[in-house]
Amino acid sequence: MVSPKYVNPKEVGEKVGERAVPFKWMIDGFSTIANRGADTYYSGSFTACGFNWKLRLESVLEVDGAKYLGLYLSNDDDAASKNSEIKAIYKLFMYDQLHGKHIQKLGEDYFHSKSHGFCCKVALNKFNSSKSGLLVNDRSVFGAQVLEAFDCKSDKDKEGFLESLSLNKDLTPRIYTWAIKDVSKSKIRLISAAFAAGGYNWRISLHPNLAKYKDFLAVFLSLDNAASLAPKTSLYVEYSFCLLDLHNAKHWKLTGKYLFSSGISSWGWREFLSWKDQDPSRGFLLDDTCIIETSIVVLGVDTIA
Repeated sequence: MVSPKYVNPKEVGEKVGERAVPFKWMIDGFSTIANRGADTYYSGSFTACGFNWKLRLESVLEVDGAKYLGLYLSNDDDAASKNSEIKAIYKLFMYDQLHGKHIQKLGEDYFHSKSHGFCCKVALNKFNSSKSGLLVNDRSVFGAQVLEAFDCKSDKDKEGFLESLSLNKDLTPRIYTWAIKDVSKSKIRLISAAFAAGGYNWRISLHPNLAKYKDFLAVFLSLDNAASLAPKTSLYVEYSFCLLDLHNAKHWKLTGKYLFSSGISSWGWREFLSWKDQDPSRGFLLDDTCIIETSIVVLGVDTIA
């Protein structure tokens, strides 16, 4: 029996305020794991947001009689103790190697030494299906992206911490419409004018033909002048991008929720829409112009004291 190969990328350091780089864990020879039945596997250690982490894979996770494959993020700091607690906002990925429609889960959790957070899971029959793209040529790829992490309490702070989420009463969405001309000819990042929503200013950035987002239209929402936010303060925002279909009214819309802060002020979709789906019959490009409607609701303000 051939042992699976675990391939980890070189660790990438970060500077304060820069977007965290995703960590990818490729397992070559996955059938070896499947043949061993239920077991736990760990990736190598990687550093993100000033802490050390590992990915944990449960090859058979039983929930209500059904079997899943489960992926977790684990804290890997030996120095951490019961007097230390880390709060992290992060994403977990299971990569679809055929279609680019990855399984992912975004959330936040608190970590003690060697503890693990929430689970990103997929049914075993779906994972093993040749149509899912999750297991191709006996190879699978998992990943994590730690977006924010900080120590919530330590020996020097025995009084602990207070996290406060102040929710807004007015949840009326602000709609902003942006028409972009000569989209297919543009080779640079396009940035909208600033517009107000929920008491803050925002911009949209569009990446129509950049090499880093090859074959996809990428769209991001950015908090303008995010540096003016107080430390450990985040805006809890629900937002959506809607690419208008000017022929058939079959618009393409994605919605998400995210905590925007001075550290991470931009968020959206790297693979918002494939260029393959932008043929003239779809109506997304009319006279080489696309129209994006953005809806923003600032749900509340999250602060750590």
